[in-house]
Amino acid sequence: MEEQAAPSLEERVRAHLGEEPSSQLTLMLESLEAVKIADIFYNLGVPDQQRLLGVIPQQRGAAVLSELDHPTLENLAAQLSPGRLAEYIALMEPDDAADVIGILAPDRAEDTLSALPSPFRDEVTLLLAYSPETAGGIMDPDVVRVRSNQTVSEAIEEIRRYVERVELDDFFAAFVVDVNHRLVGVVPNWKMLISDGQVPVVDIMLPDPITVDANLDQEEVSRLVRDHDLVSVPVVNAYRQLIGRITIDDVVDVIEEEHHEDLGHFTGTGTEAVREISVLQTLRVRAPWLVMALGGQMLAAVIMHLRQDFLVTLPQLAFFIPAVMAMGGNTGIQSASLVIRGLATGEVRLSHFWRRLGREVLIALAIGVIFALLLIGGSILLTGHIMLGLVVGLATLVTISIASTAGMVIPMMLQRMKMDPALATGPFLTTLNDVVGVLIYLLVAYWILF
Repeated sequence: MEEQAAPSLEERVRAHLGEEPSSQLTLMLESLEAVKIADIFYNLGVPDQQRLLGVIPQQRGAAVLSELDHPTLENLAAQLSPGRLAEYIALMEPDDAADVIGILAPDRAEDTLSALPSPFRDEVTLLLAYSPETAGGIMDPDVVRVRSNQTVSEAIEEIRRYVERVELDDFFAAFVVDVNHRLVGVVPNWKMLISDGQVPVVDIMLPDPITVDANLDQEEVSRLVRDHDLVSVPVVNAYRQLIGRITIDDVVDVIEEEHHEDLGHFTGTGTEAVREISVLQTLRVRAPWLVMALGGQMLAAVIMHLRQDFLVTLPQLAFFIPAVMAMGGNTGIQSASLVIRGLATGEVRLSHFWRRLGREVLIALAIGVIFALLLIGGSILLTGHIMLGLVVGLATLVTISIASTAGMVIPMMLQRMKMDPALATGPFLTTLNDVVGVLIYLLVAYWILF
């Protein structure tokens, strides 16, 4: 007799959700990290999510809500009263709190914000004033600052009081400001600890630290942090006054978010979340790209219909249409992917356009020649028709050259127009290639064979 598999954590949670009291469930979740509990939430309906949230201590509940993706959090938050939601938000970091309030409907966001305690509400309101995808939108306003006219002992005492008051547990340096709150330097924690207590802070600080403007795009922030190996970067306003900081964990979140966004554009699904449960929203995101792809296919069919006399006279022509289109599509996607990744990491710049274009043309011609020769040989073996082999090879060479060049040019053009270069890939590029590939193939066939 086979042993039954032990129930999964999710199954055990479901079994205990309907029980009263829920002490066993509380004990079961006690040792789990917030991210693991969040994984359970994704597979529950909103009523069960509410019940599960109710048996988790409030501090851990706040951490779990911070880990949920936006669609799941939005659906759950819609069922919580503004007062109860505010109780959880008040236990979050200010930047996480701003993220939660930012996804709520305007009226609910206002009610929830007004239910927060005054000092915390002011911090969250400051963050909400910035776009969520800027440095100001992702920064933490809780920042350790000391004055340039203090001694090391005075600065350490002020840091101690501030950290205890705001319960700050992850700072790497103290930022030095002048009497007008302008940032003038930074002192790493280790340097503060080993320095003589009577030494002025201004004597041990590193002047002119790297900063980011509050309105800088978050992708630029992540690139700056990567290029300079930073673990924390100060955020300043137009007057260079210190208003917050961005730590490495915020940057990791940005990198992941931008990656998923680019991947969504690449595949034609936009910013649709993997766990998205709204069918209408999914259709709204995907349908335009699929309609465009269908339009491209229909245009390719129209071209073949107009030139069907070729296909009737020499049916073997149809054998190689998929091969020509596929080779062009694959090389175009490869080229676009490399350029988009280079633009995102800063390795490719708009100033590199002509040099990159020349390089891409050479690569495309080399690839085109190799696969043209392979297809010439394959078509001759398959059909015994030498001239048809020449048509297939030449059409493949031209199609690959155009597709590869387009895969480089279009993302850079979009970048120049301040648009997301990832929009150039996926269905857009492959649809363009389908039309051009068929047109080139039939034109070459007409030129050589008819």
